[in-house]
Amino acid sequence: MGLRVEKKFFVLLLSICVLFSLAGNLDGASKLEKIKKAGKIVAGTSADYPPYEFRPISDDDSIYGMDIDIANEIAKELGVKLEIKEIVFSRLFDAVNKGEIDFIIAGLSPTEKRKKLVDFSVPYYKALQNMLIRKTDLDKIGSLEDLRNKKVGTQKGSIQEELVKQQIDGAKFTEEDTIIKLVDKLKKLEIDAIILEKPVAESYAKRNKILINIECVSGASFLGSAIAVKKGDKELLKKINKILEKLKQNNMIIEFAENAKLLMKGKKK
Repeated sequence: MGLRVEKKFFVLLLSICVLFSLAGNLDGASKLEKIKKAGKIVAGTSADYPPYEFRPISDDDSIYGMDIDIANEIAKELGVKLEIKEIVFSRLFDAVNKGEIDFIIAGLSPTEKRKKLVDFSVPYYKALQNMLIRKTDLDKIGSLEDLRNKKVGTQKGSIQEELVKQQIDGAKFTEEDTIIKLVDKLKKLEIDAIILEKPVAESYAKRNKILINIECVSGASFLGSAIAVKKGDKELLKKINKILEKLKQNNMIIEFAENAKLLMKGKKK
């Protein structure tokens, strides 16, 4: 009797395992297939990085920028709706790996360190690194070397955070979650410079007449910006790469960048 009960239990256990296996196979659709089935793709960004992504100084709470235009093109090509999730920059990688978002588009540089966390698309835009400083400090700061023993600000989790620590000896570093906080500290004389990509530094300099941007020279400047997906989402990444190449061939990304700059000046697209 005991042996018979044991056999029945084994058969029941085996059946449960088979059911779970079948369920797993049914749910084994790729990320791209799931996106198309849901009719929606979710992009994660940090909206304080003009011209990539930003909120205009107005009552409009929407997020604009060249990255948003690119994300819209990706959704359009896939035939789905686009949802934008604003997330603190330092949390973006965690969010894509947890499935909270489908991809990251936030002016990301594809560093070797980041490649261990996510898979990157082909670069879609390249920009130089700049220093944002006060105009009154132009006679004191003209290069990275001049930032020794100075207070330097970077966005937490950004490539600039790693860049300045490697190249500037003796500087005191301040990290903030948003560039807006760093700019406020710079204006209040709490830091001496912020390291940013050139178009971003230009944007903040135009908004703040007491600030100016100066070009830095660095090999890391030429990594460019790329889209990130969760490791293993090969089909989605392949599709994104195809869309990016098409946009680049048609010069649409340059057009998106110019449109973003016009929008920041208060002009219509």
